[in-house]
Amino acid sequence: MTDEAKDQRRQALLSAALNEFFEKGFAATRMDDVAKRAKLSKGTVYLYFESKEAMFIALLESLAEPKIEMFESVMEQVESFEVAIRTLFEIVPVIIRTTEMPRFLKVLIGDSQMFPDIVALYRDAFIERALKLIAGLLTRAHNAGEICVEAPELTARIVVAPVVLSGIWHVVFRQDEASDVDLEALFRIHGDMLIRSLKAEGAK
Repeated sequence: MTDEAKDQRRQALLSAALNEFFEKGFAATRMDDVAKRAKLSKGTVYLYFESKEAMFIALLESLAEPKIEMFESVMEQVESFEVAIRTLFEIVPVIIRTTEMPRFLKVLIGDSQMFPDIVALYRDAFIERALKLIAGLLTRAHNAGEICVEAPELTARIVVAPVVLSGIWHVVFRQDEASDVDLEALFRIHGDMLIRSLKAEGAK
């Protein structure tokens, strides 16, 4: 089997695992269930992943890691706080609508009490990095005189809160077009509010 074929099989297993986790919860999912959904033998599954936990970690690496690295890259290149916020909130609706991140988040919330170590892994690998990234942006903008913010770490949580809520809404409460949310408009409004409320007096 070629390396490309092996990678395709691995990705098929990860996709099947996420679907099972999302529909049944992490605790209730069995390796047999993942194998059947991926149309592979249980033995084949164990050639790639030794456990459900290993699958989950692989999902974390394939879904969350690239997103946070992209955000870090964007934050390094932006010219100002306003540009950073507007760029960030142009990306967020795309991630919510076109990636598996919201479903991954739902799995975490559903099993958070039963598997605290896995939740902690996600928190450290993604949530804490995202909060640190935003807090750093706020601190730099404050020091540059662009904005006035007293508590960057706490303010960072206000910045990202609508992202988490929108992700949950997208996979839990949205059932049809009538219950959908105009994410572009929502994050444009959120960005405008942040910029206006934090803008330092006299800043351009």
